[in-house]
Amino acid sequence: MIDLYSANTFNGQRVSIMLEEVGLDYSVHRVNLAKGEQRQPEFLRLNPSGRIPVLVDHDSGNSDPFILTQSVAILQYLAEKTGHLLPASLTERAKVYEWMHFYAVDIGSVIFSAFYLQHLCSDKQPQAAEELRNRVHDLYRYFDQQLAEQEFLAGSSYSIADITALPAALTQEQKLTDYQNLTRWLKQLKLRPAVQRGMLIPEGE
Repeated sequence: MIDLYSANTFNGQRVSIMLEEVGLDYSVHRVNLAKGEQRQPEFLRLNPSGRIPVLVDHDSGNSDPFILTQSVAILQYLAEKTGHLLPASLTERAKVYEWMHFYAVDIGSVIFSAFYLQHLCSDKQPQAAEELRNRVHDLYRYFDQQLAEQEFLAGSSYSIADITALPAALTQEQKLTDYQNLTRWLKQLKLRPAVQRGMLIPEGE
């Protein structure tokens, strides 16, 4: 059995989509970020950095429950645990990891930085935020070129690279209509039942 401590954010949705895709039994524990539950002692015992998601695997083969944080690491762990959504060959796996990290680091971090500068920092910096959003679109052009050459991000098969990118891209969908291949990819993935279920977990956000 797996316990997932999460919220309905990009990082949280990655893991809930993955769990729905691989069909493992799991229980969801909603962490109310607005109320600061991620900073409470009981949560900090799971993840001292106070970030969601956190996965606790009671069937890892260890004597104690296995606790893992960082959404991309959790996706990789679940793929290796189940043998799903990760290619068999080393070079194909490397391409999956390449695109996972491209999205998580190059695009995801820029999206968050723009949001922070526009909405969260005490001295808001809208011009800097706009420059970062323009940088995101430069990166999405590269993303679109990749999808022009193959069906999914890391090759011909749906993988954890696609799951890494999907939640944030879905929220940007109306701003990405100029990217024909990216739009095709989004429409295709939205039809997957596991994606539809995972995007709504945990409920109540």
